[in-house]
Amino acid sequence: MAKNGSKNASQAANAAASYEMFDAPNKLQQKVGVGQGANQAALNLAEDVLEQVKPGYEGRFEADMRALKSSFVKMQDIREFDLDLLVGKVHEIRGEAGTFGYNLVAEIGRLLSEFIGTIDDVGQTEELAISAHLQAMQTVVADKVKGEGPEVARQIIAGLNAIMERSKTEI
Repeated sequence: MAKNGSKNASQAANAAASYEMFDAPNKLQQKVGVGQGANQAALNLAEDVLEQVKPGYEGRFEADMRALKSSFVKMQDIREFDLDLLVGKVHEIRGEAGTFGYNLVAEIGRLLSEFIGTIDDVGQTEELAISAHLQAMQTVVADKVKGEGPEVARQIIAGLNAIMERSKTEI
């Protein structure tokens, strides 16, 4: 046993000596300069622009959700599910949702993306789970539930998690 320990220690010492550490240059810092970055005036301008486009967000979101749900219905009709397309669209929607204060939509989108990542085949339970997530996302914005949402938000998340757990047990 002592021989193996010595051999392992020797191999570890050789491995430690067989590499060289490099400090990777910080290219962003080189471009911007040390101590430089976004100034407060630029941040204020960005916040003002964001406030100006906020009123149109719900309309864009509704259109994006209709298109996403329509794509999913077509997938159901032909029984061919493009899960990469779904995840991509959900990712876009949830990114915007978080930016405009719809954190619950972003969270539901995250759960849906993670769920889709765990499945290889879409059966009836998976269809129901995906549909439930999409409907929940749409309902949150239609009802203008901002932030983390009220108690109902926790219930929605708990229900979606229960659907996903059920799907795992049916595999």
